[in-house]
Amino acid sequence: MRVLTLIFMIVSFLVGGACAGVLSKNIESRMGGNDYSIVEKAQKQIDDLKKQGIDVTKIDDPQAKESLELLEKVPAKWKVDTAGILGMVVAFLAFIMVIVAFMKKEIVTKVSVLVVALSLILWIITPYIEAGKYSGVNPKTIALIALIGLAVSSGCAFMSYKLYLKKATSV
Repeated sequence: MRVLTLIFMIVSFLVGGACAGVLSKNIESRMGGNDYSIVEKAQKQIDDLKKQGIDVTKIDDPQAKESLELLEKVPAKWKVDTAGILGMVVAFLAFIMVIVAFMKKEIVTKVSVLVVALSLILWIITPYIEAGKYSGVNPKTIALIALIGLAVSSGCAFMSYKLYLKKATSV
């Protein structure tokens, strides 16, 4: 039974870890080259209009409308940066969890809970970015696949250790 849980752990780790690891590249490709200097300029322009007492929602200036659309479309910089880094950290921790599960160490229980918690946080903070027809899978969907895969992998790692303890005490 322990062998079966280890096999499921590895397969689900490969799916979830790969999705979590490539999340930053997916977000970059979805941004379409929009770096945040353009967003900062648009925010500055809108702030200047607000300081002048102009209602930016009712303005007819096409440049101001374009700036408002850009600010609505592009996610917050902290979400993009944090999701990319956290995705790599979660993938690395999941790899460590798989190794520790094979070593039959008690710490696998704590690491598996940490991987699930961080995967859930990753899914929550990953931005939904709309894109064109050929842009690939949405980052939010990739984070959900990573969450499911790593949750299954963590559960299998946790259970493989518990099955090892059960076998060790019964012998």
